[in-house]
Amino acid sequence: MKDGMERINQLLDEYDFPLNAIQMVRERLGDWFISGGKPTDGYVWQQARYLENLIRYGLAERKAVIE
Repeated sequence: MKDGMERINQLLDEYDFPLNAIQMVRERLGDWFISGGKPTDGYVWQQARYLENLIRYGLAERKAVIE
């Protein structure tokens, strides 16, 4: 994994998160990038860990795989 944004995108592709969680992460990262932050910064990884914790605590479900 190269940067936190790649991890976040991977998680969003694989899991269904509550809408308010997605909106919160989007707002936080938008503010971060507007202020000069980069995708490789620790703050972006912190947001990825937030999503991973939602999965860990059963607040997000894996998307169904259609074959």
